[in-house]
Amino acid sequence: MGLIAAWLLTGPAVIATADGKAVPRCDVGAYLSDLYDLDPAKHTFSARLSLWSVCDSKDDDPLPTASFTNANDPQKGEPALTTEKGRFRDVLPLQSVFRQDWDVRAFPFDRHRIEILVTSVPSTDQFRFAADSANSAANDDIAPPGWRMTGFRVMTAERRYPTTFGDATRPRGAGSTHSRLVVRIDLARDDPTVFWKLTGPLYLMLLVGTATFLLPSHSDELTMAERLDTLQSRLALLGGGLFVVMLNMQQVNEVVTSSAGLTLIDGLHLLTLVYVLLAVLATVLSWRWTVHGGDPAKVERLHHRGALFGLVGYALVAGAMVGCAAAVG
Repeated sequence: MGLIAAWLLTGPAVIATADGKAVPRCDVGAYLSDLYDLDPAKHTFSARLSLWSVCDSKDDDPLPTASFTNANDPQKGEPALTTEKGRFRDVLPLQSVFRQDWDVRAFPFDRHRIEILVTSVPSTDQFRFAADSANSAANDDIAPPGWRMTGFRVMTAERRYPTTFGDATRPRGAGSTHSRLVVRIDLARDDPTVFWKLTGPLYLMLLVGTATFLLPSHSDELTMAERLDTLQSRLALLGGGLFVVMLNMQQVNEVVTSSAGLTLIDGLHLLTLVYVLLAVLATVLSWRWTVHGGDPAKVERLHHRGALFGLVGYALVAGAMVGCAAAVG
């Protein structure tokens, strides 16, 4: 039973295609020793790892010719070649910058799955990878600044190309399919303070702007000119608030950029802009009401109610946006 279980776990070293032709297969695994320079803005990350292949024959070894599909100028170390229990083993150190599509719309609650892709040069009817998942692992000490690694997996896949790469033995236009090893790494953002650093100015502006609507302004001792001066001061404060929001938005864009759409932080900035613009509109309408002889006491009551409803509405919408981003990641 033990021999049968081992065979089921490892699989045959040679498999057959639909036409019965034997296809060599090598066990391929990876050890991730370092992960660094994660840069969503440039859509890249850097990694150092060791790849190995275990084959029945040295001629089947895929690593010398394998394509590191999403690597920029990969740096290969000196391979270690050994023979153990009648099988050939090749261990290849590799270091490179890798291209990766990052979706940071949920920043700073975003979670990512980045991959290192290794594609065989022979097509699947000539060679196939077999993932050595049992021996593949990642360094427990990997801790990129601001991130935590939540998963690691090695798996195989097939990549279909619409070309034969000039292979005269294949029909013209038939295309080709190649075996691929996928080293998959799951990441989550791990910086609990960055959210408040980026949104703190927004909430401070929000509270100050709301407070101006709660101040008393209809005292009988105030003249018309003094009441208008109060509204003018509020407009100046709200105008400064718009400047603060726009300036903070530019600074945020230097920290996080998304090519997939608006980020959570962008959405919160736009929500704050809408809030401030509505406050400006309410102030202008109050000005016109006061100039045309409107009741100042009624205006003040409307200010108080509008400020409270506006603040509660903002909190509900912003909370829903943050909760959705945290859930989706």
